[in-house]
Amino acid sequence: MKNMISPFSMILLMTIFLVSCNKNNANNKNEKTQAISVKVEIVKPQNVQVTSSYTGSLEGEQQAVIYAKIAEAVEKINIHEGQNVKANEVIMTLNKTGPSSRFQQAKALYENSQKIYKKMEYLYQEGAVSETQYDAAKTEYEVDKASFDAAKQLVEIKSPIDGIVTSVDVSVGDFIYLGQNLATVASTSKLRVKFHVNASEVGFFQKGAHVYITSNELSQKAQGEITTIASSADPLTRAFEIEALIDNSKGVFKPGMFVNVNFIQEELKNVIAIPQNSVLTLDNKKVVFIANNHIAHKKQIVLGPGVDGKTVIKSGLKVGDTLVTMGQDYIDEGFKLNITAMDEGIQ
Repeated sequence: MKNMISPFSMILLMTIFLVSCNKNNANNKNEKTQAISVKVEIVKPQNVQVTSSYTGSLEGEQQAVIYAKIAEAVEKINIHEGQNVKANEVIMTLNKTGPSSRFQQAKALYENSQKIYKKMEYLYQEGAVSETQYDAAKTEYEVDKASFDAAKQLVEIKSPIDGIVTSVDVSVGDFIYLGQNLATVASTSKLRVKFHVNASEVGFFQKGAHVYITSNELSQKAQGEITTIASSADPLTRAFEIEALIDNSKGVFKPGMFVNVNFIQEELKNVIAIPQNSVLTLDNKKVVFIANNHIAHKKQIVLGPGVDGKTVIKSGLKVGDTLVTMGQDYIDEGFKLNITAMDEGIQ
């Protein structure tokens, strides 16, 4: 028949097929026998610290929020944010002639009673007035002086503590209302930081334990001590608030700064920790490759916590193994390896 394949053609097709199969097998064999360049490290035991990091904001150990006790216009502001001030320093002045201040009235009464008192004191020493008259003038003077001092305190706003101005909340000319925040002053030799941790982590924290703070804006770090651990979680966030007191005797950190709070959860002794990038995920399993006589062998591992770019290995590796740390993406079980660099130990 016209469409039937001749015996000669059949033999030719079978020959081509067998040659092709042999060539593919040779290629596969070459892939496995060709040495792949890799870098390796010798696995050694080491001590590592498991740390956790949180964010928080700084505030003064002593912090005074200064608010208005009368409704009056701002006449003068003597401070700016970041300025150091002393206790009892006048930082702001309100309008002394305004209707709410009563400053001028109190001043007039005080000055008048002061004149009368001095006059009565002289007359009493001369025996011209009685002791009762003298005592009455003295009492009126002291009452008017106290009223004037109180009125003066309402319009001459002072800082209650030594510290740094962390905020100025009004401007000259503003008419402020009773209870309005005017400024905030905080002491800076020690600072407080508050941060939040979840329920699975709070058990690692204890009062007196150390934390370290850093900032993206500064190269320095400071040490602190945990002072308070919340006994219950916030009902909304389900997180526990922790507060620490930071030594800021050098004055590097400022109230109001956002910082990273670093805490050492635990210290692990004589464990195996390898670079995270040496771990592969194959068939939903965590594996690494080790080199043995320049041949690659795949090892399934169980991971522990991550530590500064490394991963603690719970099982699957042993001390002395030659771990492939670069080139592992291009090899498989049984591949021949060309070791281009070797580290004496993973530190």
